[in-house]
Amino acid sequence: MSELTLTELETRYHDYFSVEHCININIKPLPGTLPDLAQLDEHIPEAFLLSSQSSELNMSALRSLNRLGELAEELANYLKQQAKKMDLLLQYVLRQQDIAEQRFYSLSYGGSGCSYQADAPLQPLQPVEIRLFLPNNEGAIFCFGQVVSCQKQANNWQINVVFTRIREQDRELIVRASLHQQSKLLKQQAQQRQQTSS
Repeated sequence: MSELTLTELETRYHDYFSVEHCININIKPLPGTLPDLAQLDEHIPEAFLLSSQSSELNMSALRSLNRLGELAEELANYLKQQAKKMDLLLQYVLRQQDIAEQRFYSLSYGGSGCSYQADAPLQPLQPVEIRLFLPNNEGAIFCFGQVVSCQKQANNWQINVVFTRIREQDRELIVRASLHQQSKLLKQQAQQRQQTSS
């Protein structure tokens, strides 16, 4: 895959919806060129692969049970409890993958990329390794990206990053997580409006 220009990266940054939400991310600038998509699988830590597979299996099992109707309700509840136990265990394992020196907190994230604040700037087109720890035990993503913009704020820098080397199933996971978070925010806003009007 050929390298993208800054204009192409800027276009890609807006390909998907993003939600303003603070999640834990790790950003590590990479020396040299961006690894290609084939190299991505070699770099993904085992815990991130497990997280992705676990999430896919949970979704698949629950979809199958939904087709069985009422009889499946108790079984579905049991499986959800088992999945919750596995999620808690996996979250513990994933926490070990969170590197304190590379830790930042997102301003926003979505299927195309994320933005965050940092004390030091990064140059546009700079390749980075990215670890996203999604909220509500929704999983964790490992991918590579590039800086699309870096703007000076009051005392720091806002850095926007595009996911340029990411597995499609991981992008879907981020999209689901961002839409789920947006839905929660809209419900909270609706409740606040109802409280102020009554």
